[in-house]
Amino acid sequence: MHTHHAEPETTPVVSSFTEWDPLEEVVVGRLAGGVFPSWQDSMLATMPDEGIRAFKESGGSPFPAEHLAAADAELDTLAATLQGRGIKVVRPDDVDYGRAFSSPQWQSPGGMSGGMPRDLLIVVGDTIVEAPMSWRCRTHEVDAFRGLIKSYFQRGGGWLAAPRPQLSDELFDGDFNPETEQGYAISEFEPVFDAADFMRFGHDIIVQRSHVTNEFGINWMRRALGPEFRIHEIPVDDPHAMHIDASIVPLAPGKLLVHPERYVPHPLFKDWEILEAPKPVLPATWPMYFCSAWLSMNVLSLDERTVVVERQEEPMIEALTAWGFECVPVDFRHVYSFGGSFHCATLDVRRQGSGGRYLG
Repeated sequence: MHTHHAEPETTPVVSSFTEWDPLEEVVVGRLAGGVFPSWQDSMLATMPDEGIRAFKESGGSPFPAEHLAAADAELDTLAATLQGRGIKVVRPDDVDYGRAFSSPQWQSPGGMSGGMPRDLLIVVGDTIVEAPMSWRCRTHEVDAFRGLIKSYFQRGGGWLAAPRPQLSDELFDGDFNPETEQGYAISEFEPVFDAADFMRFGHDIIVQRSHVTNEFGINWMRRALGPEFRIHEIPVDDPHAMHIDASIVPLAPGKLLVHPERYVPHPLFKDWEILEAPKPVLPATWPMYFCSAWLSMNVLSLDERTVVVERQEEPMIEALTAWGFECVPVDFRHVYSFGGSFHCATLDVRRQGSGGRYLG
């Protein structure tokens, strides 16, 4: 007598090779419970003055409640917009980031927030990679996403966590010179990187060296992913380098959105159409603790033709529409203040497509 076994699930639970294949499942962050990051000197190279002041004075204390609530409402709207397009949306756990913690070598008055999953996680093929972040206050940030990661793993997804960094003072003994803005805030003491310094082009991945990502971290990633993926380190003209996703954003095969001042032409993109991002329209008075207004570039591709863009960034919407894209406008300015836009605030767990080679 034959017993029929259920067919194994054919769709992989975790699968994302590019920034532009059709999106099927995504994590959208939450800012509730978020606190100002605690100051450490390596932040000096990357932060606007407003942020430096806020982190020094308010590290570990809650973000402004009204602005935070408005930002969380924008994240909820993004989640609803994606769901309305048939994309499965999952959210992280609520975490109180205001609790102090320490290691044998240092202490932090608090964490940060669960709003920016792309800073700490990246899906490469069928694997979720957990980044070894160099900001001490972000050491436990992944906790908000651990429940999700465990669930993906139990359903067949890959899970690769980088070695936990010690973040001792030796790491922050970099060669950054604030006068010349040359060098990096971190040394090669141990491997560290933020996931947002990597950008996926199928089986090719580009990465920038930055004030949060060192050569040791890039080499760890290269070796951990193995020969199936080629990692290309590319230069970016940004003395405040931290996260490549507001400098270079691939929107479709052969179409690259770039920051007009930071992009350095590269042979990998010799056959690509390059669009210089129009100047952002965010008012100079808008509170920005972490980033520049160029977060207008930090868009989320839903497929090769559809892009989520901040509603008030009309020059960007016009430029992308003229380039053949359908823009999905969503209000996101309040989220900007907490360090990211659509790309930072999401983690694409599953997209259609199976890799391929798109570069040089």
